Amino acid sequence: MTPALCSTLPVECIDTLLQAETRRRLGVTQYKQPHVMLQKGLELIEEIFPGYKQELAQAGALDVDLLSDIIVYDWDKEWLPGHHSNGTRSLAASRHLYETVLRKFVLRINNLRVQTSAAVIGLAYNAEEQRVTGVHLKSGQMLDADLVVDASGKQSDVSKWLQQLGHKPPSTMTVEAGLQYTYRMYEMPEDPDRKWSIAVCMDNPAYNRTAVMVPIETNKWQLNLSGYKGYHCPLDEEGFLQFAKDLPSPTIYEAIRHAKPVSDISAYRNTGNFRRLFEKAPPPNGLCVIGDAVCCFNPINGQGMTVGLMSSQLLAKCIGEQLKGTAGSDRQHQLAALTGLPAKFHSQLGGLVDYPWTVSVGPDAQKPNAVMNMPQTEANAFSVLLTKYFVALQQARFDDLYLMKKMTQVGHMLAPPTVLFGPDVVGRLLWYVLRNKLNFGLSKENTNGTTAVGPAAATTATSNGFRR
Repeated sequence: MTPALCSTLPVECIDTLLQAETRRRLGVTQYKQPHVMLQKGLELIEEIFPGYKQELAQAGALDVDLLSDIIVYDWDKEWLPGHHSNGTRSLAASRHLYETVLRKFVLRINNLRVQTSAAVIGLAYNAEEQRVTGVHLKSGQMLDADLVVDASGKQSDVSKWLQQLGHKPPSTMTVEAGLQYTYRMYEMPEDPDRKWSIAVCMDNPAYNRTAVMVPIETNKWQLNLSGYKGYHCPLDEEGFLQFAKDLPSPTIYEAIRHAKPVSDISAYRNTGNFRRLFEKAPPPNGLCVIGDAVCCFNPINGQGMTVGLMSSQLLAKCIGEQLKGTAGSDRQHQLAALTGLPAKFHSQLGGLVDYPWTVSVGPDAQKPNAVMNMPQTEANAFSVLLTKYFVALQQARFDDLYLMKKMTQVGHMLAPPTVLFGPDVVGRLLWYVLRNKLNFGLSKENTNGTTAVGPAAATTATSNGFRR
């Protein structure tokens, strides 16, 4: 709920850990893993809570340019940090710091009462009106509510609760590709030659192993070594370092081999994609579901927090539209105005999560050991062409600064995915495909001055920040 809504509508928040700053929140299963808030997400928090970015920075979060402060190895090419920027920025911090600062803003909201040490075990329901009217707590207490919002995460029992009410729960889709995160935290020695703040390494086209290293507060660095089934990173010291050494780029291994580990090596495997299709079977009046309780993605794409924020913004918009013209009305009038809210909200939410869901599920579904529970779509000529289009874009961005900037904007949800089908992007991509097909293995200057070299050529750094 936004402060603006809470100023007119009293809100009861049930969160057993909202005030417990030293403990992780239940439901955030990947709490220790590296988190980088997409710029869109950071902008949305700042819009809801002005001053959040400043307090986060004062608490130790690090300002990073997500184009010029990052080194990326993918498709046997490397994007080098440099002076190129399209204004895409974020604040790098641990999940704990993101939440600790946000918690302070939430607790300042008027009309908000937080109930801790409580657990919801079911929904209160008026069968005659077919409306959720509150929640039952484990303590035996019942809380009345005009609107219940379930934001309890992937482990939500909402499907079970709906079934208990005789209401058909939504169907679900899952794609589990057996990805394991292996995590460790380091203190890094000073290195004047290290020009990057974030390092990313992927072994496309095989796409079996990935690595991400990000700085956080108190001069710590978080490292995540990921591997799909059959390529999991070992949990012992020697195996962990060997996994890093075997990555196709030496950047991360060279960074950590003289660094001081300040945490144990730990693994996290709950990385599957999961979605409840509430847009096809909306919950009854009086109940809306949001965040990971609706849709959670493979965390490797970093979309979850931002999609959750966009969902809360959408819910606030829908509530405002439903209550328009009811200011000063009695409770029954406002309650009647909220009729139809869940169907409206979840219909729009389905469209909102479609693109990030596709981005997350696409590569995972291609893994040979993927376990899927989702409708099978015919691999028609268009879908095959679309897949090839995005694979070509991923490769072409390393040779074209304009494409790199466009894809960075879309990746951080600052621009809709439709911009990747504009004539400017399509034209540049076609030129890249034709040039590489006609001149495979030959050196040739492209329109940006970047040297495209053949497989046998020596590694070359260029003025555009690309290296092959």
